[in-house]
Amino acid sequence: MTHRSRHRAARRPAYLSPRARTVVLEFLITAGILFLIVTTSRWIFAPDAPLGSVLKGRAAFVALGIFFGVVNTVIIHYSMSRKTAGHMNPSVSIGLWMLRVFPGRDVLPFCLAQMTGAVAGVGLARLVWGAPVGLPQVGWAAVAPQPGWGFWGVLTAETVGQLICMTLVAALLLRPRWEWLIPGVVGLCISGFIMILGPLSGGSVNPARQFGPALWAGNFGFLAAYLIGPVLGAALAAALAAALRAPAPPVSLDPSLPPDASASPAAEGTVCPDTIPPELLRDDDPHRI
Repeated sequence: MTHRSRHRAARRPAYLSPRARTVVLEFLITAGILFLIVTTSRWIFAPDAPLGSVLKGRAAFVALGIFFGVVNTVIIHYSMSRKTAGHMNPSVSIGLWMLRVFPGRDVLPFCLAQMTGAVAGVGLARLVWGAPVGLPQVGWAAVAPQPGWGFWGVLTAETVGQLICMTLVAALLLRPRWEWLIPGVVGLCISGFIMILGPLSGGSVNPARQFGPALWAGNFGFLAAYLIGPVLGAALAAALAAALRAPAPPVSLDPSLPPDASASPAAEGTVCPDTIPPELLRDDDPHRI
């Protein structure tokens, strides 16, 4: 590429700001995840599904848990390495904001992108796979608890699940050298939600994951529990992390020392790579997509 062509490319106007592009990417990633969720449900649980004869009962939940644990691990690793979108879960965005590692001005756009992306992903699966997506055996991939589970039981399961996951994330964020473990830890949590909670309470632990299928199915039973529980769990994890975080060391009164000489560099300012810190929202940042 010549200098002149590079100059023309550099002056090409951007139709979306870096922040807007990241929100759009969050929409697309969430839509893709929901498309995969409905697709796997269609080819496992529909009467004509070829995998239905192999994956029955708990075996289906184990297979789904392994698959989506790996998928989410890969997506979150990409998100952290590129410092871009990849939460896919409103309760995660809210929890990271409460942990002070995600800018508050991006919480609402991200949550809207996730919820609308979930609806779009389910709609795309219906367009691709047709009527079998809406069969009772598939049910648009909306989760549901087993008989005997009430509203408070589902709410508790969703809350505790996200409390455990976000507490682990918060603990890793406090130790920067361990941040590389976050994708795998979250992937394992998601696998556990599907394998353990899936056959019992539904195991959504993601408001967007249940909202899209429930909206298409017109099945709003327990939806409030699936929406509130994960957010409550993330909020409790953030509160627990704040309570257990070591206090900052006292500031030295020695005038010969710089004002921040006694401050611990790791006490404050830890930034989760799986976020959009304000300094990464500049239009000229080379790491933005």
